[in-house]
Amino acid sequence: MTNHTDVGIPAPTLARTPIRHVVAASLTGTALETYDLYLYGTASALIFAPLFFPAADPTASLLLSLSSFAVSFVARPVGAIVFGHYGDRIGRRTILMISLVIMGLATFAIGLLPTYSAIGALAPALLVLLRFLQGFGFGGEYSAAVLIIAEHAPPAKRGFYAGINNIGPSIGFVLSTSVFLLCLLVFSPEDFLAWGWRIPFLLSIVLVGVGLYLRLRIEESPVFADTVRAGERRRVPFFALFRHYPRQVLLGTGALISMSALFYFFSVYSLSYGTTVIGHDRGTMLIILMAVIAVSGALIPVFARLSDRFGRRVLSIGGVGLATLWMYPMMWLIDTGSLGGLTVALLVLMIFFSMFYGPMAAFLGELFGTSVRSTGVGIVFNFSAILGAAITPLVLTALVAAAGASWPVPLYLTAIGVLSLCCILALRETKDVDLRMDHTAPPQLS
Repeated sequence: MTNHTDVGIPAPTLARTPIRHVVAASLTGTALETYDLYLYGTASALIFAPLFFPAADPTASLLLSLSSFAVSFVARPVGAIVFGHYGDRIGRRTILMISLVIMGLATFAIGLLPTYSAIGALAPALLVLLRFLQGFGFGGEYSAAVLIIAEHAPPAKRGFYAGINNIGPSIGFVLSTSVFLLCLLVFSPEDFLAWGWRIPFLLSIVLVGVGLYLRLRIEESPVFADTVRAGERRRVPFFALFRHYPRQVLLGTGALISMSALFYFFSVYSLSYGTTVIGHDRGTMLIILMAVIAVSGALIPVFARLSDRFGRRVLSIGGVGLATLWMYPMMWLIDTGSLGGLTVALLVLMIFFSMFYGPMAAFLGELFGTSVRSTGVGIVFNFSAILGAAITPLVLTALVAAAGASWPVPLYLTAIGVLSLCCILALRETKDVDLRMDHTAPPQLS
């Protein structure tokens, strides 16, 4: 391996931050950033269509709104490459703070944005731009957050501690949905559409301050500090990643596609489908989703801890495999129109999701060497989001509208599940990998 050093970039000091403080700072920041993401997802499914994308055909209007939701996922790989590069060059901690500020300010600006009725086509254009900035910021968030935990954690509990960060999206979802639901309950439908919807977006500026305060109190990863002292940073981590880890990138991306698709089926598409097709009340749907995601979040660290004992691979295979088998029973229960059936369908889905998602934080980081780890995890996580999450609500809405029935939904999700399962099966176990080893040809693939 060719070593490179930088002039003018000091080596980080060896971290003294207790692991519980690192976990708290990473988890809080991730929860706040996913608050921004899911707030937009809820709004795009429920209210952005008439406000920013008016059209004679309600389905066309909803599709345009969901398309703006997908823009973030196009931006995320760009952010992953940029922030991943600097995460591997100057450290994980700095990226954690920059990404939080970018996302928070973009979300705050959405709350100030005039609607289509006020400024015409400029309104959706500005909305899409701000959504792009959200995605760009989040592109660097996940990899930096899970890596700074994994690289601080004791090896025997790495899966557990890194997995705790994956509760962040559950907290962000519950927080954003709670604020959105509260506004729905407090304001009349007219006032909510006129200005009440802005309040959850404007609150993000307060959350940014909280996240920054916590993240400023932690120090750089000791594993990254060792890499700097050894002069092992890459001049261009992106090129080194694809030179030494091409199959890990490909298989890791494929493995995560199903995870992304399932979560956004749950958080965005089921909300849209349940209200517009089945006819459930919006408030009731939001309460059900919050209850289910709370259970899922509680199970994530349980499965993450089990991965320290039994391995990342076996838990991931079980989660994806069971979720894939659940697709047809799940959709049948949803289509019964029963709230009980809907709740059971989504609850079982998210239990299987947690089985996969819990070990994934450690699993991804263990696939790559330290000098390219931030870039690798960022690219895998965010490219899989484009393929799995960005287009899922859009594709499912279009397929159901074209078919006039829900049968394309389980078919589409099953196909994605089989793809991810094949990719996970091609990966070997990684739980005993030494993160301080920056090998260029790690034996992690069969």
